[in-house]
Amino acid sequence: MALLAVFLAAFLLAATAVHVAGQPGFLSIDCGLDAARSPRLDSETNITYVSDGSFVDGGENHKVEANQNNSAKSVISLRTLRSFPYGIRNCYTLPTQSGSRYLVRMEFMQGNYEGANNASSMSFDLHLGSNYWGTFHVYDATYYWAFEAVFTAWASWVPVCLVNTGNGTPFVNTLELRLLGELYPDVNIDQPMAMFDRVDMGVDDFQRYVCRC
Repeated sequence: MALLAVFLAAFLLAATAVHVAGQPGFLSIDCGLDAARSPRLDSETNITYVSDGSFVDGGENHKVEANQNNSAKSVISLRTLRSFPYGIRNCYTLPTQSGSRYLVRMEFMQGNYEGANNASSMSFDLHLGSNYWGTFHVYDATYYWAFEAVFTAWASWVPVCLVNTGNGTPFVNTLELRLLGELYPDVNIDQPMAMFDRVDMGVDDFQRYVCRC
């Protein structure tokens, strides 16, 4: 099975966020967060974030460089990250219910965490289970991007993997899992979907844009 790229309309994604306060079916991982600070409640969103240590083997915790932190000032979960300098394929193991439908989201900002100013032209691949999900390209240290996919769980856990393609060290800042219920009925175990673009459905000027937030 392969990931089918689709447009995800903003109003459909918003529908998954109405139960944020209670957080049923929510898993929000602040990658690189010190275990001593976990769990951490985000006062802006009322979402509880946990450290990623129990979901992944290997990797190193880092903080983005202070003077590269503009994009992360209002998004605390972007201030830390986990990098994977060793191994070709490093995977997060996410708990799921077999047959249930989920949205998974990964957020990336390199933030010159190595202090080497070498973020440009870096890239690495993402896999959802055995399926190629996408390739993340790092254009500069403050460049921020999110990848999203909708899938039906095929087991009690699902691997989300970062694959080193020889173009720099893979890393991730945030990893989120959301139980979707009845949304996206066409998604099944054999056919997940990946976000291709996000479209503003407003009537003012039909502006189309890619979400960086």
